[in-house]
Amino acid sequence: MTLAMTCPSCGIYFRVGQWDKSMTTFGSSYEPVLPLGTKGKIEGVVYEVMGFTIKKEQKYKYDWREYLLFNPFQGYAFLSEYDGHWNIVWPIENGPTKRTAESDFYEGGLHYQLYQKYKAKVIYARGEFFFDVVDLTDSTQNSEYIGPPYMYALEVSDDSLLWCKGEYMTPQEVASAFNVPVKNLPGKKGIGYTQPVMAGVKPGAIVGLTFFILLVLVALQFFFSGTAAEKIVYQGNFSQTMLKDQKFFVTPSFQLDGGSKSLNIDIITPVQNDWFFGEFSLINDDTGTEIIFTKDIEYYQGYEDGESWTEGSPYGEAFLSQIPGGKYHINIYPEFSTSSHDFTIVVKRDVATMSNFFVTLVALALFPVGFFIRKNILEKRRWSESDYSPYASYED
Repeated sequence: MTLAMTCPSCGIYFRVGQWDKSMTTFGSSYEPVLPLGTKGKIEGVVYEVMGFTIKKEQKYKYDWREYLLFNPFQGYAFLSEYDGHWNIVWPIENGPTKRTAESDFYEGGLHYQLYQKYKAKVIYARGEFFFDVVDLTDSTQNSEYIGPPYMYALEVSDDSLLWCKGEYMTPQEVASAFNVPVKNLPGKKGIGYTQPVMAGVKPGAIVGLTFFILLVLVALQFFFSGTAAEKIVYQGNFSQTMLKDQKFFVTPSFQLDGGSKSLNIDIITPVQNDWFFGEFSLINDDTGTEIIFTKDIEYYQGYEDGESWTEGSPYGEAFLSQIPGGKYHINIYPEFSTSSHDFTIVVKRDVATMSNFFVTLVALALFPVGFFIRKNILEKRRWSESDYSPYASYED
């Protein structure tokens, strides 16, 4: 039953009934992007656009558009739009069953938080209404709780209390439902207060997948560590006195069996408050292929202000990955300090390393860390227009 309507010719808003024939006029006229009489299908229900209103929040003076939808079997619903963001909202008989606090509650496994409280007034209306939308809006206190993409709205007036539940709709979904070009709809600005952010990726799924991959990495690391041969293929001691007229040492040739595997060269020198430097060239006897690396070893220790201290280490190592099998030798070009004259090298074939594990672990962590940082930034932007932001205490 229609209780209020606007005249299609003059635009005057009439309250229909024997007890009230007062009229309301609006200063401006607005065109709805979903014309009156348009039909659309939402969640399998065909609704007709019966009424259109523009409402203004009384404290901060922002306005939004609201369409009254009707289906003769399902009743009425509201489709609201603000800054290009849409919500379909249905009246419900009962409010949240697990509401234990004024500011938040859990319902259906989702956490809903108070986003806004406001009073509004209608600044424009067109079409037919099953209630006096102007007077009811003026006398209603509204509270909205969000758990994107859903929301609960509580409307309280002097003589009524109404709970509604809503869900976010994209402009594409609205355009498809009402068969209108999406370009005709208002463009989106910012983040809608019920808009799901990064909806394609679920935080729980991210955590679960990351944990699963971590377990696989740990298992692989244990496997490779357990199966690595770590075979010593050469070990030699060298002294500065052995150089004589030579400028470098040449190790005897040693055999690297198998295909491409890792090679680890340990360098040990008894430096103390001193240094040692060496340039090493691993040469394939058959092909002449040469791999050059350097190692700078320093070790210092002392006692100062009643405490002992150390810096550096008398040990160094070079890890070479994927060295093909074959016969090799090493040319060593050492530089000795005034007190450092000796060093030892140990060459090990097929050595497991933790470096690849940690590099992969860091790379693995980048996505979930980036996801939650990005999500946190977007959530702060969502709540920036709310007086009840859970991030306010962190930002003050």
